[in-house]
Amino acid sequence: MRINKFAVRGLVLAAGLAGCVGFAGLSGEGVAAADTRCSVSNGHQVERVEGRSGCGAKAGVGSRASADEYSGRGTAVSVSDNGGNAAAYNLQPGSTALAGANSRGNAYSVTTGPSALSVAQARRGGTTVAIGGWGGEAYAGPEGARCSGGFATAFDTSTGKACLHAGSIDLRN
Repeated sequence: MRINKFAVRGLVLAAGLAGCVGFAGLSGEGVAAADTRCSVSNGHQVERVEGRSGCGAKAGVGSRASADEYSGRGTAVSVSDNGGNAAAYNLQPGSTALAGANSRGNAYSVTTGPSALSVAQARRGGTTVAIGGWGGEAYAGPEGARCSGGFATAFDTSTGKACLHAGSIDLRN
């Protein structure tokens, strides 16, 4: 029986994502009363700064971009063009989520822990997901996937690269 290594890694990545999101939801830390949200489509742009929270979204013609900052002390930025869809979500203080998509690509960037950085860059119809948590740095884009720090996971369909880093666990293809 031949085991598809990529499928196994995908399952590990999905389990890591579910665990990270679940753990962040249970902790209750970093939840702020006021959210800073930016959402645009079809050739529009918006920026908002409220206290120490900021977001920005810019969408070209036929594109959508959303950037939501939920911690009250972080940043979320998204940019899309040529039919792309970019979404950035910052959930914890001191963290930054960046998403960019073009040519029908889909980019999703999420930070679930404090002092995290996640960058997702999608292109040519591909999908990228980057999740940074608890001091982690996640990158998914044209150069593949890179994960470092406390917790990070990333995946890029255009290159087929994925990674998961959590403490002593360091999986990548």
